[in-house]
Amino acid sequence: MDARPQKAAARPTRRGKFFSLPSVVGTAAGVAVFALTMMPSLLPRPWLMQGVISGIVFAVAYGFGAFAAWVVRRLTKWEPAARTRRIAWLVVIVVGVTWVIVFVALGAAWQNEVRRLVGVSQVDFLYVLKAVPVAALTALVILWLARLLRAASHGARRLFGKQAPRWLAAALGVFVVALVVVVALAAAFKTFEKLSNNIYGKTNATTASGIVQPQSAMRSGSSASLVSWQSLGLQGRSFVARGPSQEQLRAFNGRRPTEPIRVYVGLDSAPTAAARAALAVKELDRTGAFSRKLLVVMGATGTGWIEPQSADPPEYMYNGDSAEVTIQYSFLPSWISFITDKAKATDAGRMLFDAVYAAWKGLPATNRPKLIAYGLSLGSFAGQAPFTGAADFRTRTDGAYFAGTPNDSQPWRTLEDTRDPGSPEWQPAYEGGRTIRWAARPDDVTPPAATWTSPRVLYLQHGSDPVVWWSPRLVLHRPGWLSEPRAPDVSPDTRWFPLVTFLQVTVDQFLGTSVANGHGHNYGNMTVYAWAAVAAPPGWTAEKTQQLQTTVDTYHIE
Repeated sequence: MDARPQKAAARPTRRGKFFSLPSVVGTAAGVAVFALTMMPSLLPRPWLMQGVISGIVFAVAYGFGAFAAWVVRRLTKWEPAARTRRIAWLVVIVVGVTWVIVFVALGAAWQNEVRRLVGVSQVDFLYVLKAVPVAALTALVILWLARLLRAASHGARRLFGKQAPRWLAAALGVFVVALVVVVALAAAFKTFEKLSNNIYGKTNATTASGIVQPQSAMRSGSSASLVSWQSLGLQGRSFVARGPSQEQLRAFNGRRPTEPIRVYVGLDSAPTAAARAALAVKELDRTGAFSRKLLVVMGATGTGWIEPQSADPPEYMYNGDSAEVTIQYSFLPSWISFITDKAKATDAGRMLFDAVYAAWKGLPATNRPKLIAYGLSLGSFAGQAPFTGAADFRTRTDGAYFAGTPNDSQPWRTLEDTRDPGSPEWQPAYEGGRTIRWAARPDDVTPPAATWTSPRVLYLQHGSDPVVWWSPRLVLHRPGWLSEPRAPDVSPDTRWFPLVTFLQVTVDQFLGTSVANGHGHNYGNMTVYAWAAVAAPPGWTAEKTQQLQTTVDTYHIE
């Protein structure tokens, strides 16, 4: 009989647990949901973004699977034998690899279907396959961070365990780690905000190539203006320096034009939104804008940009007898401006329109310009802020036109939620289309139906525009644009899944202008049709609309 002392079974150390093999159940769960991430969403996804989405979803599914396995083991006191683990891993690896290959192939087919619908060139199997290593790396980083946090929580628990009961020490450990994470994320957000302001603040101080100070007194930034050229910012200088020339207006209309008015007040032009709005009204007075036939109050995007495809058509249509006005509220890209301080957009939109409306309303009704509200993207978010609904549009405007409206814009969100029964979310009807209508194609607005009374309000929105359909509610709630009859440029294979669809549409937002005109966040092919629907001058014809739209179609988005 061997009398040598037997070694006790080695107890896994914290270091061992940190570097231990992953959970087989968690891995199986992650591989299983991988298929969901390959399914189509609104727009084609680059392989890099596909990999990031797949990695995040894999890590989340892994966490749920590993936790479920842990609960079962704790409740049943069962630990699988080593042979059982080896067999389980073999099955997961063989089935998992096959599963991934199959769904990468399906993913390529789904992506090509979406690409066909939105006018983008096709991809092959290898293009999508490149997402797999990105997904693996993303999941690995997330899971290691999770293990690091768990190790920190256990360390804090052991520290508090010397002075407190076990349950209290565990709770304190989790609380401390959670607090550290929240503080770290807040600090990271502040750092991101500061860096963004520094980077884009410097960009805002520059001037685009070919842009020079306007000589016309009808432009902000000129020597006659109350607003200095230096204070306009990058986008403001571009807005006032561009637009159709007198020769272009004469060639289009066949008669002598008027010099169009463009008023812009930059962030550096006045200290507050209210002061900028007041200065804008003074500029309108100075230029004689209230005696023009058309006055357009425009909501700018986050950087202060006004889309040329939308700014130029009214000037052609009215042969220059028009005025356009906007104020800057940020110099950050719209997505950064939206998450850091979207209240600036609504404040600017509300204060500008209210100030212009107050001056406009004081004029004789027979001797004042047609007053139109306009906005694209975050500019739509800002441009709608002064209004509460259809009655307010009818009372305070002669029409409005908004394109690519963000999902939580008001009153758009309320109008969508209270749309006429049976009408789809992507193109709803409201009050039978009496005042407000939605359009995705030129045929939706031409010729305008006689039942569409003035003032007319038009929303341009595509079923494939992720800016319109992105919402935090996508995490847990299936949207109407997928549960109801869907738009023609949305794949019939698109399905809603918790978290997955939210991540897909989040990524889609950054690709909104990467598809063909008439899809995604591209509305340039509809701008003239929209203006003709809501603000056509007397004598305007469908032929002129098509002629001007052909001109606008040659523009390049800046």
